[in-house]
Formats: sequence, structure tokens, C-alpha cells
Amino acid sequence: MRRLLYGLALVLLMCPGSLLNASPSHGDEYFRRGFEASMAREWDAAIQWYTKSIRLNSTNPEAFFQRAVTMEMTGRLDQAIEDYEQAIALKPDYYLAMEYLAKLYEKRGRFAEALDQYSQALPLVKKAKWRSIVKQWISEVKKKIKDSEKPERLRSKARRKNPLY
Repeated sequence: MRRLLYGLALVLLMCPGSLLNASPSHGDEYFRRGFEASMAREWDAAIQWYTKSIRLNSTNPEAFFQRAVTMEMTGRLDQAIEDYEQAIALKPDYYLAMEYLAKLYEKRGRFAEALDQYSQALPLVKKAKWRSIVKQWISEVKKKIKDSEKPERLRSKARRKNPLY
């Protein structure tokens, strides 16, 4: 939850000022209202505002990203995945969307796709601290892939040895 709220705030900081103050004819006013609703934790209202923004400007990756975060907050994971994927399609170097999408893929047990997203995001992350975090996520998802490839009898044995497995 904290990671998602952090993402909401981070995107606001990354958005150019004109995005928040531009003409509503381009969906920017709806985007701003969606963001305000998100910050107030009014998830359904935020989704509606982001959807209106997307209808007027379907080329804004931030609107898809923010709607995806909000969808994730409300448990609509399939819709969140679609919106993260659309944000990345619009902005192929959108590493934050890649990281969030990878986390959702992991939740869904789609480890190979998660690994692909983390691997694409890694070279885009500039700060050493965050690069090390992404590297850790890559390591963890590789372990999940390896574990998921083990025969069931070995996984069961591992569970008996380690109750946290």
C-alpha cells in the first residue's frame, strides 16, 4: 500500500507543470482531479476521472499509470496490468510502470514476465540505491522461477522443512 501511494506522489513530481494546469480539452483537468481523488483515497472517483482523462487524451502514459495504481489499490489487478502495459507501450522507458507491472506479474505467478519487466527496467534506473533494489527483485524472481520448476514432491519436502516456504 505504501509503495502504491509513493508511486502516486512520485508521478506527480515527474509530471510537467503544464500537465496539471493545461486546458481540460486535452484531459489534463480530469487527470488533476483524478490525482486529487487518489490523494484523498477516493479510489472509485479517481478511476472515473482518470478514465475521462484517457478518453480525451489516450496518449498520456501518466494517466494510464495512475489509473493502474488506483485499480491495484481497489484489487482490480487485471485492469491494472492492462493499464501498466499501455503506459509502457506509450512510453517504453517508463521504468516505474515496468517495476509495478513486474510486481503484479509476480502476484499472479507470472514469474518469467516479471523477470522480463525487471530486466528491462534495470538499465533505465539511474540511482545506485534503486538499481540495487531492482537487482534484488531480479534475484528473488529468478529463485521463484527455479522453485516453480521443481517437481511437486521436492516443493512439498521444502515446505515441510521450512514453514515459511
